[in-house]
Amino acid sequence: MLLKFFQMARTIGAGLMLSALWVPTTQAADIQQLYLVRHAEKADLSKDPVLSACGEAQATALATLLKDVNLPLLYHSGYQRTQQTAAASLKAGRQLQQYDAKNLPALAAQLCKSTINALVVGHSNTTPQLATLLSQLAAPALQEDDYGRIYQLTRAGEQWSLQILQLPLPVLCQR
Repeated sequence: MLLKFFQMARTIGAGLMLSALWVPTTQAADIQQLYLVRHAEKADLSKDPVLSACGEAQATALATLLKDVNLPLLYHSGYQRTQQTAAASLKAGRQLQQYDAKNLPALAAQLCKSTINALVVGHSNTTPQLATLLSQLAAPALQEDDYGRIYQLTRAGEQWSLQILQLPLPVLCQR
């Protein structure tokens, strides 16, 4: 019972620390924020699966976290799981934009030319690769079962910084 309490306290503490990092602020025109995430948990191992119930809860948690962040563009690859993850964050003033996951250099160039903040939903192999392409900083790899990791890239002028954040695990996903 005591162990369960400490696990819960650790999860709540991590969530509070994460939420403190995400307090929206007014940003100067030369600051760009990009949030790169892997799609939420998929329902099965088919070629183009939808999100599982846990994945839907993860996508909702991400949307809740980003609800007050200025994100006009929500990029997703052509797969259902990335589109559903991005669509959970859709609201007035935001639009979905599909990108070619096989041509990450083109997406990186497009994002670098822009000063618009964006969310990019990708895959376990493309998300760290895109973070590295954009920032020229080593981004940690994702394993097949890694969900909820957020690569937060901030560009001030030509200088990029990279922070790695982790969404707390939704209750529905705790097994």
